Amino acid sequence: MMHETFARLATTGLSAQLRALVSVHVASVDQLTYEEFIRSIPNPTTLAVINMDPLRGSAILEIDPSISFTIIDRLFGGKGEQAKISRELSEIEMSVMEGIIVRILGNMRESWSTVIDLRPRLGNIETNPQFAQVVPPNDMVVLITLETKIGEVEGMTNLCIPYITIEPIINKLSAQYWYSSIRKENWMKTAP
Repeated sequence: MMHETFARLATTGLSAQLRALVSVHVASVDQLTYEEFIRSIPNPTTLAVINMDPLRGSAILEIDPSISFTIIDRLFGGKGEQAKISRELSEIEMSVMEGIIVRILGNMRESWSTVIDLRPRLGNIETNPQFAQVVPPNDMVVLITLETKIGEVEGMTNLCIPYITIEPIINKLSAQYWYSSIRKENWMKTAP
């Protein structure tokens, strides 16, 4: 539920900022090791290391290069058409993506507000997955994969959260918790 809210907020925010038709949908939620995640993403790519205050540890937001370069092209006045670019971001491009990521983190904060007062902060941006070591390779992570489409360009955006980071709130992420919270909220609205 909260991931769908995050996707919806990201769709609205990116559509407004890019002045383009943007679609973000949850494609999957998986559990795997951090090493499996790192091996599954392209190099170079856009990797934002996110401090998950007040939770301990960091998460990673990975944006597929086709999406990153489409965003950059749109913001620099281009049409945002698919370009076969396989290189690291320049300093200027990284600065542009930093602004986009900060906005996405605002969407993340809002979508998590029913669970925790999360204050995600951008730590740094990497382009090589090997340089973004937030947990040991064999640690388990939750991977939320978002299918992202900007105009005709499609790609994936991944949110990788180490289990150790969400462990303190894991009971609040269960379906039973959400069901009881919604029931309680509805009861409060109808109570005299």
